[in-house]
Amino acid sequence: MAKKEKSYIIKVPVYTTEMIENAQDIFGGITYENMLSFLRNKINTFKEIGGTVDYDNRNKTRKTVINGINFTEHLAGETSCVLMQISAYSTNLYDGYLEAEEKINFKKNYKIGSETNFVMIYPVIKGIDRSNYLRYFIVLVYEDPTKNNEEISKIAKVVLNRILNIPVANIKLPTILDELRSIGTIPELQIKYSAVYNHENDVDLKYREYLVSGKLKKQKEDNFKNMPVDKIEELLNEPEEEDYQKKEAKLFIGKKEYRISKELINEASEALKETAEKVFNASTSITEEELNNQIHNTEFIFSKLTPILENFLSSDNES
Repeated sequence: MAKKEKSYIIKVPVYTTEMIENAQDIFGGITYENMLSFLRNKINTFKEIGGTVDYDNRNKTRKTVINGINFTEHLAGETSCVLMQISAYSTNLYDGYLEAEEKINFKKNYKIGSETNFVMIYPVIKGIDRSNYLRYFIVLVYEDPTKNNEEISKIAKVVLNRILNIPVANIKLPTILDELRSIGTIPELQIKYSAVYNHENDVDLKYREYLVSGKLKKQKEDNFKNMPVDKIEELLNEPEEEDYQKKEAKLFIGKKEYRISKELINEASEALKETAEKVFNASTSITEEELNNQIHNTEFIFSKLTPILENFLSSDNES
């Protein structure tokens, strides 16, 4: 019997950027070509100045630096899309090693990177009145099996926000709740609670003089199925008896994922920071032969992302 060829899943989260109303001011015009030209200019300017953008990874010493973007253009639907190839590396390393012909221990200033982080951007123009069209971009993140998925999405969002100046849409919580109410029952819900506290006072007195700092972390996760939206709203609005500082909810409805976060930013005033986001979670499969030979080929990537883009566009028009 022939051996079954191994296959791999490529996750492709799909985001939309903020809606842009004053397109004439931002893009210099109101056409698809104006929107594409805007992207080209932003990327080329970043390349010409040899730009870099860095960010810290939460609760980690490791720093990520984005140090290059190349792009290709491909015809898709009514217009073209831009497929970005982003170069990024990690530094500020405190531990680890590489073993090749010899073992190399990492030093703090060493760089470990990849030049094959791919993100596709597609321009959208919606509306009936030409003078009042809405414009935004659809963003597809190519989370191939050779990468850490969360890291590629983070790189994509930093590029969109700080280099291209087209941040992912931060949806107002009431808007998402209205959308959820129209659905009624949510198939899957995951809620994570977390908190970080200083705990110097919990250290035995005889060790206290040697203590530099101390922190206590608390985490909890609850998973639910087929929960009515009104119950979910109650759960999201409930104060936490165990003094958790952050509540993160993920609601899964088919390929759509809604993310809602509430974080206490000022204990004295009980001020909360609320964020909400909607993601279309898609995926595609590849064979082991494709993994070995085509995984980072731009034409191959475009061929894998195009059906996902078309699926998203059709579902977006229905909603």
